[in-house]
Amino acid sequence: MIKLYSTPEAPDNDQDLVLDKASVLKKIETDDVEQTDHIKAHLHERILRSKKADNFTSLDRIRIVVDGLIGDISESDLCKREGISTKVYQNWKKSFLDSFKESSEIDLLQKAVSTKNKKQILNEVGLSAYHFFSKYIDITNPNNLVVPKGKILSGYSDFSKIENVVLLNKVNNFRQINKQFEEVNSKLQNGGIILGRFETFTARSEKRAVNKIPVINSLVRGFDFVFHRIFPKLPYLKKFYFFTTKGKNRLLSKAEVLGRLVSCGFDILGCEEIGGLSYFAAEKTKLPDFNMSPSYGPLFKMKRVGKNGKIIGVYKFRTMHPYSEYLQDYVLKLNGYADSGKPADDFRLVPWGKFLRRYWLDELPQLINVLKGELKIVGVRPVSERYLQDIPEDIRALRLTQKPGCIPPYVALDRAGAVNSVLQAEKEYLETKLKNPYFTDTIFFFRAIYNIIFKSKRSA
Repeated sequence: MIKLYSTPEAPDNDQDLVLDKASVLKKIETDDVEQTDHIKAHLHERILRSKKADNFTSLDRIRIVVDGLIGDISESDLCKREGISTKVYQNWKKSFLDSFKESSEIDLLQKAVSTKNKKQILNEVGLSAYHFFSKYIDITNPNNLVVPKGKILSGYSDFSKIENVVLLNKVNNFRQINKQFEEVNSKLQNGGIILGRFETFTARSEKRAVNKIPVINSLVRGFDFVFHRIFPKLPYLKKFYFFTTKGKNRLLSKAEVLGRLVSCGFDILGCEEIGGLSYFAAEKTKLPDFNMSPSYGPLFKMKRVGKNGKIIGVYKFRTMHPYSEYLQDYVLKLNGYADSGKPADDFRLVPWGKFLRRYWLDELPQLINVLKGELKIVGVRPVSERYLQDIPEDIRALRLTQKPGCIPPYVALDRAGAVNSVLQAEKEYLETKLKNPYFTDTIFFFRAIYNIIFKSKRSA
């Protein structure tokens, strides 16, 4: 490596400093005089003592030094032009060259870091995963932080220039998943990318040797679900679970991992299955929600829009994986709405979710909301803020004048569950309700019961 520094003694005669461009560059390349800390401190002190030097900004000093190094002017003429002594100029030049030397070493270090990151990703996750990551970030960027298997983010201290974070350990092995995602969020600027991977419990069960043995496979899956899914959520068994497993090999669904990311301030950019694992890319867009009471149990509350736009918590039996409520935007962007009026190809549903929904069993707890005065028996469906945005303005305005209900108008009117049919039925109900506020709900209730019993009307 070429070392750049100046001589320990600065000449007193300006003529000794008259060097043409070629001489200056040659001097930069060939000087090899040992520079001591004592002389560095002495020269720095000389700059500070120079009253004239203090009149120049840092940019002015850089401009003058560059003119002297590569311009068509001698150092003595340059000093006369700028009104500075040759000693001041020499000190400025030395500082510039020292900085140049340091930045050159940083460039070499950055190249080494980027090469190491690339090799680490290829070695730990393979070529296909490397190509997935490359779609979202420049892998050679030295400002990527690659956290290998067996290490955690808190083991790193300098995050001043980090632009993207790559987590090579499976999310299933994180002791506190949200805290890891929240910590990544705190280290990145908006627009920064987090990349990682996880294993779903479906992928885990498919790779078991007993997968093709019906009874044994069911027993193993049942034990796996109880131990890795239920134990971590129960107050007393939770301690036993984390003591024995150290939080590794957790049972996770795709919806939960992606939902946790969104709850921690990220937007999902992509998710792809590679070699039995799911790889994700997400962009930081905001601060985390810091949700301290996520919904895990069979009974949970959904945020829905009530009368006059008030947000209420509507009770339901669980038909989706935990954290699914954070993914409605993502699912709609992927697949849009199905003919039933629900998001199409919704991976958030648990296996028994369709059965509960078909026979309205998941909505039985809404009777709690009826007793609380937040819902009524018949009325428009309680919908999320996101869904409300997609409803035409005229129907939206009518909706907000009434309490939502448990039995929707499309059931009473025997309409299809498609979005347009549901909205048209709601509009007809709301307009009828305004004209006949006292008996409309009663009429619609008995019509709905008739359609359910005699026409086998089922939920969308």
